[in-house]
Amino acid sequence: MAGGGGGFTFSSSPSSSLDDNPLVKRKPAHDEAKFDITAMIDLVFMMNIFFLVTSVTAALAEMDLPTAKHCSPSDRDTSILITIVSSPDRGPGKVYLGEPEEGKLVVEGDEEKTIKAAVEAGVRSDKKTVLIKAEKSTRLRDISRVGSLAVSVPGTELKLAVIERE
Repeated sequence: MAGGGGGFTFSSSPSSSLDDNPLVKRKPAHDEAKFDITAMIDLVFMMNIFFLVTSVTAALAEMDLPTAKHCSPSDRDTSILITIVSSPDRGPGKVYLGEPEEGKLVVEGDEEKTIKAAVEAGVRSDKKTVLIKAEKSTRLRDISRVGSLAVSVPGTELKLAVIERE
């Protein structure tokens, strides 16, 4: 017996025992290149959040619309008149059926029902045009909300007027 007692056989070269044993995994000759992409994934997620937030902010930003060059007057007698007065605190504007002085103020929670009922009554009395008058400082989302409610009644045409008050 080589190398001592106890019934164990020791070899002089340790690599030869690894080559002979197929159950022992051989170490590769060189280390594999490893790349930790955790930081890159974090960066991509942060960039996605940044672009999502900035694109939503940009979409909700105020925009200057060009002034109208060619327009024709609408007949107020054959139109359903809705007036939007902007709020000084930049909240939702006040909506009136008719002129603000003599018209009916539309309550904020009942806008959908009230505007649709007024437009349907106007269509029954052969008024097919909905004329929305809005102050220059009225937000576009208020005009869009009221306009979409008004034209949801079939057979109506929408026209928009901008009032410039000092």
